[in-house]
Amino acid sequence: MVSEYTLNLLKNGKVLPREIADPITIKFMGYLMFLISIIGIAVNFKVLQSFCKQKMSSFYIMCSSKTLSNMVIILGYLLHNAPITVIENFTGPTFFNMLVNQMVSYGIYLLGPITQFMISINRLMVMVFVKQAMTQNNQKITVVILVMFWLAAIAITSMGVIDNCNVIYNPELLNWWSGGCDDDIGEAAMGFVIICAILSNVCNLIVLIKLVMSVNKKHMHSETIRRRQAKSKKLFIQSCIQDWIFAIDSVNSTYIDLLNDGIVFRFIFDIFSNLMTPVLDGNEYYFVVILQAQNDFGRDVTVLCSFVSPATVRMQ
Repeated sequence: MVSEYTLNLLKNGKVLPREIADPITIKFMGYLMFLISIIGIAVNFKVLQSFCKQKMSSFYIMCSSKTLSNMVIILGYLLHNAPITVIENFTGPTFFNMLVNQMVSYGIYLLGPITQFMISINRLMVMVFVKQAMTQNNQKITVVILVMFWLAAIAITSMGVIDNCNVIYNPELLNWWSGGCDDDIGEAAMGFVIICAILSNVCNLIVLIKLVMSVNKKHMHSETIRRRQAKSKKLFIQSCIQDWIFAIDSVNSTYIDLLNDGIVFRFIFDIFSNLMTPVLDGNEYYFVVILQAQNDFGRDVTVLCSFVSPATVRMQ
């Protein structure tokens, strides 16, 4: 039974009959969101625990903040979007619906790319200013900056809720609904995310070059050099993937979803892509945690969410 809200959209020509999903598809996608959300929370929580066991330098504070923002997004699906999809009790936009989906699509979502860029800048600064990195750790400045970004994300979320143009999740469409009034905002957000990814990639590339050059200058056994270079390359690739995870999702929800008006197609490139982004980001962190647990380089044991941190510089 379609809700009165969706029926009104249908009567007013704002949605087409083929855009309304059948009950079996809705149930299946709802349970799928539940499953992915539980996995995502478990992985990100494990990663957060690993970070908290470290000495909380600026580097690990940023990594922890990014993991926490991932968990907030996933919780939005676990506690709201997945349940209303499974139990089929959608009656129209509620305050909580608007709050959660403004948060996962714009507010808290944008914390991921900007924090990733900050992490990349941190790596670069550590490599450029080695002596300062060994003697200074500006945790207070890092915390202040992160608090400002969190407050900005909360403000963006709040403005979206009180504004006439807000994003809601309609499980009967298996997609977001805003009437198209947020298209310009979506494109602006996508541009911001892509710029963050490009700048972060540039920082990571400079760091990789400096790492390889520094290893080559040291008088080490050739096998040790080979192993360190291989590890640096692996972690560089991992960092680049993290840089582009959010950018790819933004492109998916802004342009790719327009290539086909199929319900499942649009669900995959909008809702599912948005949910998988923080899940995959957490998995990338977890990959490095496992890699470091198996590390055989003796002294290099503290790189958890990147291929360089102040601790790494001290050890080399």
